[in-house]
Amino acid sequence: FSHPGGVGSHCTPETPGSINRGGRLGYSLSHAYGAAFDNPDLLVVAVIGDGEAETGPLATSWHSNKFLNPAKDGAVLPVLHLNGYKIANPTLLARIPEDELKKLFEGYGYTPHFVDGSDPLPMHRLMARTMEKCLAEIRAIQKKARSSGRPERGRWPMIVLRTPKGWTAPKEVDGHRIEGSFRA
Repeated sequence: FSHPGGVGSHCTPETPGSINRGGRLGYSLSHAYGAAFDNPDLLVVAVIGDGEAETGPLATSWHSNKFLNPAKDGAVLPVLHLNGYKIANPTLLARIPEDELKKLFEGYGYTPHFVDGSDPLPMHRLMARTMEKCLAEIRAIQKKARSSGRPERGRWPMIVLRTPKGWTAPKEVDGHRIEGSFRA
């Protein structure tokens, strides 16, 4: 599927729109913040799997929002994709109740927005509405900082996206469950 001659299984700098070399976990969020610094018109959406979120570098990267200056920097919208598994094992963040997860990310300085479900069409609509809401929050933080000349650390939005593992994959192959299992 990916070698030789196919599409790579991980994003690389050669992949349009990608600045992060895939296959190394833990750096997507810090790279996103690095791209946003001193780039006032840029919005970077960083999609973070729950397996990657358990790595040390990424756990520390959640605090990068504290360095973001809304008067002169761009913005980062983290999307934490909780599907319950890392490769073939359960993840911790997917097992935390929503109220506890909300408090965790509020403690990191974010306003978490939850998108949860498994039916594709309603999920696409909900995700689109949530992205629009987050974009409006980001623009409000930046507008306030840029018009006042006094940047304050805002509570940046983030999205917690909860879907089944292997969502939209075949439910079953050769009698083995795929969607919602470690096989996805």
